[in-house]
Amino acid sequence: MIGHKIKGLGEVVLRVNDMELMKNFYLKTIGFELMNASENYTFFKITDGVGGHTQTLALFAKKNLTAFNEELKTIMPENTTLHHFALEIEKLDYEEILMLCKKNKIEYITKIFEWVKWKSIFIKDPESNIVEFVCYDPEI
Repeated sequence: MIGHKIKGLGEVVLRVNDMELMKNFYLKTIGFELMNASENYTFFKITDGVGGHTQTLALFAKKNLTAFNEELKTIMPENTTLHHFALEIEKLDYEEILMLCKKNKIEYITKIFEWVKWKSIFIKDPESNIVEFVCYDPEI
């Protein structure tokens, strides 16, 4: 069984139409640390990972081939299999992130997931990928 060997999520990779627009969003709006960038890709540090592997968000230009050497003709977020990706936050940072969204006029929605005691803030990046900020709240 592979599941028991997994220690965390190493990276999420999004295909993008506009590298500069997306890079600036994740760099300036979200505030990720830039690790490496070119016209074909951008890597951001999310946090330290396990065994020296940094948890990352990567942006790949649509012209990049897939890991199976396949070419993608178009990128249409409304037709993707990615529903959203979630970033863990501390409960004490929840309200601050909510205020930053309001201050910067970032459209958001909030949800409570009672069955796991999570509360979340959902936003969209410039290419309509949904990003969730989620924290555990034992008081739910």
